[in-house]
Amino acid sequence: MKREKLRLRPTGLWLIFGPVLGCMWLAAINYSNNLVYAILYLVASLSFISIFHTWRNLAALRIEHVRIQPAFSGEDVRVEIFLRNVSKHSIYGLFFASIGDELDPPRRWKLGRPLAEVVRSRRTKPLRGPDDRGVRLAPEDAQAVEVMFASGRRGVYRFESLLVRASFPFGLFWASFRLPVDAEYFIYPQPKGKADWPGLHPSGDAGSPQSPKAGDDFSGVRAYMPGESLRHVDWKAFARGRPLSVKQFTGGSGNELWLDAAEMGKLPLETRLSQLALWVVNAEKEEIPYALRLGRVTLPLGLGAAQAMRALEALAVAGAGLA
Repeated sequence: MKREKLRLRPTGLWLIFGPVLGCMWLAAINYSNNLVYAILYLVASLSFISIFHTWRNLAALRIEHVRIQPAFSGEDVRVEIFLRNVSKHSIYGLFFASIGDELDPPRRWKLGRPLAEVVRSRRTKPLRGPDDRGVRLAPEDAQAVEVMFASGRRGVYRFESLLVRASFPFGLFWASFRLPVDAEYFIYPQPKGKADWPGLHPSGDAGSPQSPKAGDDFSGVRAYMPGESLRHVDWKAFARGRPLSVKQFTGGSGNELWLDAAEMGKLPLETRLSQLALWVVNAEKEEIPYALRLGRVTLPLGLGAAQAMRALEALAVAGAGLA
């Protein structure tokens, strides 16, 4: 990934370090003390030389990829950063921050405006790493670092750029650069509410599609579809070099779950969305196929990672149009 130009600026330590150097300079002049002069010039020269070392510490850093994971409201958003050191010296004290926009899902939900056109605010968030002293990267090494920050309310956000900085070796100067990312991520509603199901229907009931819930009798295999559960994948056939396939079963008495926000009209909007999110999460755990209706948006009956992602994303951007 192509990064922006490397920048240097003094840190807040100069608020203390600068006056100390000034006092040393005044003491050396007033008392004509050669020892104070020597210490003053030594400290000043080391400070000047540290500018080069601070710049060199980040000059050889390469970032190959940045991945942002969605999260539920109130949890930490995890950011995976793939780093590479192309030099023969170590890189010390790496810190990260995110620069991005908070998008406005309710307006997008009602008016159907493009996501990139609806911006609420821009902010910079520091990312917490595994070590408070920063990330260290060995010479000619590559590693993936996971950092995180606290999520806000539900919605969709844009991770505009990643800010990378370090103040090695003395902490007197920051070397930093921005890496354009321009990725969107979702904050899902916090799953909470009653764990009881709103009502289960037998498979195929009321004209609904046949449930993909597994039964008891093996009936064959079919091609694997992305997002499906890996529980019934025919791993033995895959190990023999065959395409990825899924075992099919019949004779089961599976159930289906139909979720409709309109049937929860007496509850506040956020309470409804949190309850629906809890039912979606529990349905995935229990492997109960479910369908979801949010106003004019209808998610057909399904099950699996892709189904859960579509359902939670729809809940994340649901706005006042549901009221």
